[in-house]
Parts: sequence; C-alpha cells; structure tokens
Amino acid sequence: DPDAPWAIKEDDNNYTWNGGVFANAPTTAASWNAELWYELGEFIGTEGLFTGITFLWGPGLNTHRHSYNGRTGEYYSEDGVLCGVIAMEYAYGALKKGMIASPKHYAFNDQETNRAGVAPFMTEQRARETELRAYQIAVESAKYDALTGEDCGMRGLMTSFSKIGGVEVCASYGMMTAILQKEWGFHGYAVTDIYDDTDLFVPVAAAGTVCFDLRGQNPSTGIGQFFFNNQAQGYKHAVETYQKDAVLQGRLKAAEKNMLWVAAQSSLMNRFNENSYAEWQMTSWRAAYIFGAVAFGVLTAASAAMYVISLVKKEEN
Repeated sequence: DPDAPWAIKEDDNNYTWNGGVFANAPTTAASWNAELWYELGEFIGTEGLFTGITFLWGPGLNTHRHSYNGRTGEYYSEDGVLCGVIAMEYAYGALKKGMIASPKHYAFNDQETNRAGVAPFMTEQRARETELRAYQIAVESAKYDALTGEDCGMRGLMTSFSKIGGVEVCASYGMMTAILQKEWGFHGYAVTDIYDDTDLFVPVAAAGTVCFDLRGQNPSTGIGQFFFNNQAQGYKHAVETYQKDAVLQGRLKAAEKNMLWVAAQSSLMNRFNENSYAEWQMTSWRAAYIFGAVAFGVLTAASAAMYVISLVKKEEN
C-alpha cells in the first residue's frame, strides 16, 4: 500500500528493497518442522525492525474447511494441534526481535464470503476440540519461559467478524474474558478486525477486548498516526455510557494496562529515548503526588529512627 505510513518512498535509498517471499501457510505446515517455523518468525521479526512494524496481524489459525473457503492459503491446517504449535514457534521467533504476533481470526471464521454475517452454532465440546484448540495451545504455551525467565505466551490476538450463536465474538464475555483471559491466562493485546468494534464499542470493551488499534504507527509519522481515518468512531457515541459505569471503566483500565504491557516489551520501545520528549509538564496532581511520596518517605524514615532510638534508650535504662 503506497499510502501506508510504513511504505518506502521513491526518494528513499532503500526504495528498490524487496522483502522475502515464503511458501504459504499450508505448505510450511506440511514440513512438520518446529525449528523452521521459529526461524521464519525470526526473519519476519527482523523485517519488522527494518520497516518499522511492531504488530503483525497473523499468523492465521482458522481451521481448514474447504479449498474454496477463501484465504485458506493463510491458514495452516485442519488440525488444531498442528496449527497451535506452528503459531507458538512463529510467535516466539518474532518476539525475539521485538515483534508481537497476533493470530487471527479468533474464532469460528468458517468462511470468507459475507463473513460479517457468519453465525455458527456448535456445542462447547466441539468448539474446544477443534476451532479453539490452536489458540489455546499458542496462548497457554510455556515452552520458552524457563529459558528466558519471562512469560512467553501469546501476546497478541485479532478477533473475527463471526458470531458464536447470536453474539459477536469480540463482544462475548465468555470468549474474550472467561476463556481467553481467566482460563488460558492471556493478558496481551486483543484487537478487533479493522472496524468491527466501532459500532459496538461499549459491549466490545465490556467483553474484555482491548479495542485500541496500534496500526499505522512508524518512526517517521509518530505514535499518534492512525491509518484508518475513514472509520466511524464508535467510542464518541459511547462516552455518556461508560463515563458513568464503574464496571466498564474497570474494563477499559485493564485493557489499557494490557496494551501498555505488551507495547513496553516490543520493538515499539526502540522509538523512545531520553530525547523523545523535549518538554516535561508539571501538573498540580503530579506535584501533589511527588510531595506526598517524599513526605511519606521522610516520615517513615523518621519513625524508624525514633523506634531505634527508643529501643536504645530502653536498654540503657
């Protein structure tokens, strides 16, 4: 896309550079080679450092249904276990270079044509044994935790346009919080697919979807650049609802915390240094906070000193 913030301009010395082209998802899955998938993730992570892309909208983890499904070439297999292991290795390799992989489309993206209206019905057992299995493996994985000393589970996710029954997946508390966060332990960045959340901002946020989109960011355009400027801003119509709702405000606070946690451990931080902000604004609340923290520290130290002195005096007497 020549209009994307990360596009290389014609007057750039690197304009003639071309990215690597790899085999599609079903072909790489057919290798059954975990080490190869890890190396592929590393390569993509390295390209992300070059192009300024921190969040990768992939890999695709939807289940193969039919060769005419649409976008089948982006999804690995009809086997959920194989898909989950591939995504895990791929994401770890990318994370090594600071890129956050965000598997999609969570979940039940059974077809591409008219996908916004797809509403599959199924039992919970069926969902867990097939469509959700790949995501569960990728999210719960702790294969590299002991080697790195940190939580290496999946840190990104993109939801689908699909419904589960009659409920949008991105607005389903059961899918986004009960299973994804509380059961599988996901505390990463979960985003909707482009503008799927703008008309349902309140229920989507309440369900546990992050709802904030980092697409369109790169070093040259700045952190505030938002590429999809033609989107309807659903949150503007929702302010009156969530500003008086303590539960919803708690959801937004948790979402913001998760997003910042992920961003702070990614290559996004390469854009910040001691000179990133030329001016630091002192506000009244910040001054009060600093004063309170200092005063509390002084009082604590004084109390400890008085306690020690009292013990010494007691022994002398």
